[in-house]
Amino acid sequence: MDTIWSISLCVAALCLFALWLALPTAVFANPPPPDSPCVGCHGDNEYSLPLPSGESLALDAGLVELLASVHGSSAAEPVYCIDCHRNDTNYRYPHLPNPATTREEYGERVSQSCQGCHKSLESHNPGHLNAGENPNLPGCVDCHGQGHSVTPAGSLAVDPVATCQNCHQTYDDPQTNRVHEELVRNFGPEQNCQSCHIDAPIYPADVRCRNCHQLLQSSVELPSGESVSLHVEAVAVAGSVHGSSMTEHGYTPLRCTSCHRDAERYAFPHQPLSVEDVRGLTLEMGDLCQECHTEIAALDHDGVHEAARERGELAAASCADCHGSHNIQSPNEPRERVSETCGECHSTINEQYAGSVHGAALLGEDNPDVPVCIDCHGIHNIPPPRTAQFRVTSPDLCAGCHADETLMAKYDISTKVFDTYVADFHGTTVELFEKQTPWQETNKAVCYDCHGIHNILPADDEHSQVIKENLLVTCQQCHPDANANFPASWTSHFEPSPEHNPLVYFINLFYAVLIPGVVGGFLLFIGSDVYRRTGDTLRRRRAAKSPAETEERAEAGEAVEAEQAVEAE
Repeated sequence: MDTIWSISLCVAALCLFALWLALPTAVFANPPPPDSPCVGCHGDNEYSLPLPSGESLALDAGLVELLASVHGSSAAEPVYCIDCHRNDTNYRYPHLPNPATTREEYGERVSQSCQGCHKSLESHNPGHLNAGENPNLPGCVDCHGQGHSVTPAGSLAVDPVATCQNCHQTYDDPQTNRVHEELVRNFGPEQNCQSCHIDAPIYPADVRCRNCHQLLQSSVELPSGESVSLHVEAVAVAGSVHGSSMTEHGYTPLRCTSCHRDAERYAFPHQPLSVEDVRGLTLEMGDLCQECHTEIAALDHDGVHEAARERGELAAASCADCHGSHNIQSPNEPRERVSETCGECHSTINEQYAGSVHGAALLGEDNPDVPVCIDCHGIHNIPPPRTAQFRVTSPDLCAGCHADETLMAKYDISTKVFDTYVADFHGTTVELFEKQTPWQETNKAVCYDCHGIHNILPADDEHSQVIKENLLVTCQQCHPDANANFPASWTSHFEPSPEHNPLVYFINLFYAVLIPGVVGGFLLFIGSDVYRRTGDTLRRRRAAKSPAETEERAEAGEAVEAEQAVEAE
């Protein structure tokens, strides 16, 4: 029994000795954290610290929130209380009185403490640095939370708009409030408040304009009750003639402020529009266009549209009516765009053109050779088409294509139409009017009187005005007494030939031979008669001179002989 007891005591002694040896190592290998006294006091504290402002600060550190924060278990290195409360007065007990008088002031002091480890607030305050000395600028705790429950920066990036809305919920200006509400609703995954509100300069400078107006889908109402859409598609602007394509011609793409250059046009919040209706806004755009396109504006002043607007007909087309505003494309590429543009106002005429021989070739066959509106009427300096001068010069417009041998050869069309027109009574008279008194009215037929204006059809079309079955009706527009035989006198712009108008051809041929033969015979007869009469006259003159010359020679001979005889004596 004694032996067993002795062995037990020895074992116990050895265990106690081993425990004594192990205790110091375990204690010093895992020392208590340096802020264990802080945690012991503030880990479960129901008290609060009153501030002079009447507000209070809770003295409970919120250990659960602290452990889950970025400064807790997920931190790369341990963060202790004294890492933030590093001043002796901040962690020595008893604590000195808190110098903050309000919770806001306390937050500012906490933000200053954050900057001890993190970069300065000035370089990490997106969208606020340009606000100057505004006392309401946020500090670290306003976005990231108080030091014991700091939100991970990644969670802020997940929903940055919500972070901003913690402060920015409503605005004093109604326009600002309405616009921001709509923008937030329309934000895409890559858009947030910093799409506009950033500290670094944005290039180009109008990115803010595009970011905002691309998201806006609403409209602004004018005094007339009409509305103007606020949406502007940035891609469309970039792809317009004022966009990136300008670099190909050595120009810099236009910015929003190139046109909306007045402060009230682009400073936000925008001033109300000064126009009463949409038409006034459209005309105002035209005034902006003229500031750059001065030469075109000068041409427009001589055109029919400008003249109509000066008479008070404000519906007459201006720059934006034809070219648009933001999505301005080349006006004649593709070529059918010309008739579509003019058709926005001249819809009836456009329908006629679409069914004509020219329109069908352009719209149906994409034929680039046929004329469009601007080929006949001009572009900006469009003359009034109902004047006498336009009427007498209209055959020249048609001749521009129909007298072009290279162009007409492609379609096997005779180029003699203009020459045959000028050669007949109608054309000769019109040509005289054009050269002498172009302003004087004439009732002589021009091309469009017979063929139509915009509804010109192929000459063999059953509805054509110049087909044989319809020709009498066409002629009776000017010649009401014309009978069924009247159109037969027209040679249809063909020079007479054995195929076309053979009778006229052979008559012309007969006269072509007869007249030169008769004239030639007369000339030969007259020439031979003149030759005979001239010869007779010359012979008579020589005969009249012969006796006198003989007598003179005899007298001269006798005188010589007499002189010789005297000399011999």
